[in-house]
Amino acid sequence: MIEVGLVLGGGGARGYAHIGVLKALEERDIKPVAIAGCSMGGIVGAMYCSGRTANDMLERAHDFKFTELIDRGDSEGLMRTTRLEKRMREKLPATFEELTIPLKVTACDIQEGVQVVFDSGDLPAAVRATISLPGVFPPARVGDRILLDGGLVNNLPVDIIRAMTHRPVIAVDVGAPPDRKLDFENRSSWFEIIKTRSFKRPLIMEIAMKAYDIPQRLLTDARVALNPPDIFVRPPIDPEIKVEDFDEWEQPFNAGYEAMHVALEEHGADIGLEA
Repeated sequence: MIEVGLVLGGGGARGYAHIGVLKALEERDIKPVAIAGCSMGGIVGAMYCSGRTANDMLERAHDFKFTELIDRGDSEGLMRTTRLEKRMREKLPATFEELTIPLKVTACDIQEGVQVVFDSGDLPAAVRATISLPGVFPPARVGDRILLDGGLVNNLPVDIIRAMTHRPVIAVDVGAPPDRKLDFENRSSWFEIIKTRSFKRPLIMEIAMKAYDIPQRLLTDARVALNPPDIFVRPPIDPEIKVEDFDEWEQPFNAGYEAMHVALEEHGADIGLEA
C-alpha cells in the first residue's frame, strides 16, 4: 500500500470528481493518510475521513436532491441552510477527533479578511463554514468568527497538507474554468427564478460567479506554483456543469476517475508507484 496526502479543492457539484479520484486511488491500493479540503472538497474529505468509501459516497450521489435541503434565504444569502446543517449533523461525526484520518478544512473570516483552518472540535460546523459561498449561503458563525467559503482565500490548500504529512501529495482542482463563456442573451430575473423555484442562473448571478471564478483560478495557480504537489490533477469536467448542478454527478465522477488513473500512469513513480 502506498500512503499519500490528498488535497481536495472546492467547486460545488463539480466536486463529484473527487469521488472518482478516490475510487481510482482505492483500485490502485493508494491510501490517503491526511486530507486537506475546501468547500465541496471539505465535504468529500470529511465523509472519507469518517470511514466511507468511494462507492458509499457514489451511492448517496445517485439519490441526493440538493433542492430538498435548502430554502429561500434572507438578507445574508439567497438560500437558508437549516435543513442542510441538520443533514450534516446526521451524516457526519460530531467532532474532528472522531475521524479515522486527519482532516483540515479552510474558511475565510469575513470580518478580518484572513484564512481560518479547522482541524479540531465541531466537524459539521467547520464543514458548514467551508461551503458558505458568498451571496448564496449565509455566513457561518463559529465561536466569535463570521465565516465564508474557504475558496475566497485557499481553494486548493496544498500548503496545509504539507504540515500534516511528509508523504507524497496529490492535489485535485475542480474549480470552474475562468474562460467559460456567458450567455448575455439570458435576461431572466431573480423574481422569475424564485417564482418558478428554478435553479437556472439569472445573468446577474452568472456575472457574479464568473467574477469569483477568475481570481480564484489565478490564486490557485499561484499557490500551486509556490507549493507544488507531487501529482496535480485538474479533471476535464464539462465547463457547463456549475457548482449547483448536483443532479449532474456522472460526468464529473467519470472525469475524476479517468484523470486520476491517467495521472498515476504518467507520474506514479513520483509517489513510489511502480511503472
